[in-house]
Amino acid sequence: MPATRSPEIESVTRRVLLAFESGDMAAMANLVSSDPSLRVLGFALDEWWAGPEEFLTIRETQIAEIPALHIQIERVDAFEDGAFGWAAIATTVITSETKTPMKHTAVLRLEAGAWKVILWNNSVPVTNSQIFGVELTTTLDDLVTSILKEHIPLSSAALEGTMTLVFTDIVDSTGLAEALGDTAWAELISRHESTIRQVTASQGGTVVKLLGDGSMLAFESARAAVRAAVDIQRASDHGSFGVRIGVHTGEVIRTADDLLGLTVNKAARVAAAADSGSIMISSTTRDLVGSLEGIRMGEPKIVALKGLSDTHQIVPIEWE
Repeated sequence: MPATRSPEIESVTRRVLLAFESGDMAAMANLVSSDPSLRVLGFALDEWWAGPEEFLTIRETQIAEIPALHIQIERVDAFEDGAFGWAAIATTVITSETKTPMKHTAVLRLEAGAWKVILWNNSVPVTNSQIFGVELTTTLDDLVTSILKEHIPLSSAALEGTMTLVFTDIVDSTGLAEALGDTAWAELISRHESTIRQVTASQGGTVVKLLGDGSMLAFESARAAVRAAVDIQRASDHGSFGVRIGVHTGEVIRTADDLLGLTVNKAARVAAAADSGSIMISSTTRDLVGSLEGIRMGEPKIVALKGLSDTHQIVPIEWE
């Protein structure tokens, strides 16, 4: 079963940030685990604190050194699964002289019926070009832009006429990559891309683009596209990460240097409307698919899709 959203963990992480802001050491001590395995990673390279005693002692010293500040919380995504939970947080730390965007990752554990922080990591976001020397694709919007602008070495016939496009996206990939570290993240992406290639080939489709946390696939058959989407979800390790998938059918025009058509844009927007671990298809695709063994259509939803006029009907896919 996929992990569930957790208002309790969100509340705990917000209280941690408030304790950071106010310097309330009593509150901080109550929010972190008393287990020696507690780890807190700060911004500086040597800010790697092991155990509650070391962390609370250093933190109390830093309170006297840090100028007055305000932590503005921009976003919290919090989840729980059994006795463990986690959160990805975006903030802006504001002082009289600076205004700095930051990211935080927290892992929590139930201890005597209360959620306690067992790992907390602070980071200051930098551009991918500063680390890798090049800019990387980071969102579904970037994926669409890249596909539209970049030459794709496929024959014109392969992507001409009516096609069904499948977009996949690993949810909160940036926070997940930070939490896992470079090596584990690279291994996860390698396994995920291998799954996508195998599933796409088995259903007679074409891998148009793989961008680590996102992909675009093309199928001549809408039924094959939906089967592929379900197989990708079945094969994905939802205990480690969540994938959202969108499917849409329409006219695609392949030129020498571009992949053209509103179908590309709409398929990406349908994927963006899906939740982690789910599949959404357009009403056009639904009408073409009909019935499939082991696969059911859920209740249609009327939504607005970014960059597209009017509202659109999308349909969740359910599978056994």
